[in-house]
Amino acid sequence: MNQRWFYGRVSSIEQQEDRDALRKQLERGKNSGCARFYWDIQSRTTEVREGLQQLIDDLKVATKGRVRELVVTRIDRIGSSSKLFYALMEVLRSKNIKLIALDQTIDTESLGGELTVDILLAASKFEIKMLSSRVSAERKHRMAQRKSHRFAPLGWKVVNDSYVRDESWCVCLLEGKRCFRVWELALFIFQVFNQCGSVRKTCDTLNKMFGTLNKVEARSRKKTSKHVIDRENLEVADFSSSKKSTFKRYPWGSLQWSASGLKNFLVNPVNAGGTPFNVTTKSPSGKQLNHFDRWDCNWDTHEGIISREQHEQVKKTIRSNANNRWVGSKRVNAFANLLKCSNCGGALTRTSGQLKRGGNLIHYYQCSYFPLGRCNRKEMIRSDNLDEQIADLLVKEATRLAGMVSLESEKREEPPEVKELRETLAGLEKLANNPFVEKAKDGIREQIASILTLDEKVTTRSLLVREELSQMFCDREFWETRTPDDKKRILNRFVRRIIIDKRVVAGIEFL
Repeated sequence: MNQRWFYGRVSSIEQQEDRDALRKQLERGKNSGCARFYWDIQSRTTEVREGLQQLIDDLKVATKGRVRELVVTRIDRIGSSSKLFYALMEVLRSKNIKLIALDQTIDTESLGGELTVDILLAASKFEIKMLSSRVSAERKHRMAQRKSHRFAPLGWKVVNDSYVRDESWCVCLLEGKRCFRVWELALFIFQVFNQCGSVRKTCDTLNKMFGTLNKVEARSRKKTSKHVIDRENLEVADFSSSKKSTFKRYPWGSLQWSASGLKNFLVNPVNAGGTPFNVTTKSPSGKQLNHFDRWDCNWDTHEGIISREQHEQVKKTIRSNANNRWVGSKRVNAFANLLKCSNCGGALTRTSGQLKRGGNLIHYYQCSYFPLGRCNRKEMIRSDNLDEQIADLLVKEATRLAGMVSLESEKREEPPEVKELRETLAGLEKLANNPFVEKAKDGIREQIASILTLDEKVTTRSLLVREELSQMFCDREFWETRTPDDKKRILNRFVRRIIIDKRVVAGIEFL
């Protein structure tokens, strides 16, 4: 058939600034005679490339000769992930497919072309790191210059790197025929909070007062989308830059309040004339929001809508509400922070308790997202049933581990990130001697050594945990004779999470 296929990629920022950015790129492929199109909307800093991976998979199963050429606009469109790039190049060679870059004249089949591509990849990786460093430096500079952030919370807008009140009209209440500007609505929220005394009651009051939904929209389950389209359907294709079904905040979305979002608004120092920084910390799963007491702040950067004293009183009220009756209970929750819903991944929390004969208190656990409308699992699981099922699974796991051969005699595979780094290093080894390339290779070798050292420590700990677990739970009587405090310590030592499917413990993930 001798077809030409096309792959296009734009960053999420490019797509936000120009909704037709990806379409324009694919149109260039159409004008060059391509019959099939693969695409991604992802930043260069992420390794996720669903469209590129789908392209590789389709090329692998395609008959030799079906595809004559693969067209891209530039090499960096396919080179941001070294692992996927070299996998693609291997498939292209095996199928005798020529790679063509519309904006670059590179012959990837020649030695000089391969060298050029490898240098471009190394330079792209270095550019990404430099970009991240520049962004971090800019944030520190803005903090030192006492400038505002790029985005403003409700009630504010950014003008000349400073927060100013948003004077635009926002909403009107029929009752009392009262109209609010945006900053007046923000101030009104604080007035309602002072009357209600709690975040959740304030949230319910505002939603009822303004006629907005009391529950946020349920998150749709992740759907597998195809990042491929034929030439005939290119004109009617809908390219979505996000799969998330979360609400956008005002003014890009409707007015609607949730307890967590309202709390973050109430404790924001911007409302009291301050500019916060160091609000989040990096973690393996992404950025995590710090507790508001750990935020740093530049005060008196602008005129606030509430005083500093009012701001501190709001935080004091929220802190005191955290010390409520059920939080302050002396009864130990052995399963705290371990129970996860199999449907949405949310945490299960204790919702109620019932005192049985003999003084035994039975608790009921439910997905914390169900009351918010983000999960449809309304079923509760009793603490005694939960305890029995966990005990059965622990004994079963201990029995399995006891019959296994020691991990010391097993051949351990290298972590996936090490394999990927070795592939990148192998590509750089093919390049001619160059100070820039040598520096990149030394950096990769250091990363490999660091990961392997950490992996060895984790593996050793896993061996000890396995042996201890098999010894403890060889008999169920051991678990039944433990106190709630003991059970909590044991679970925190061995278990990462416990998956709950309605009223059944679906599985236990061990450390």
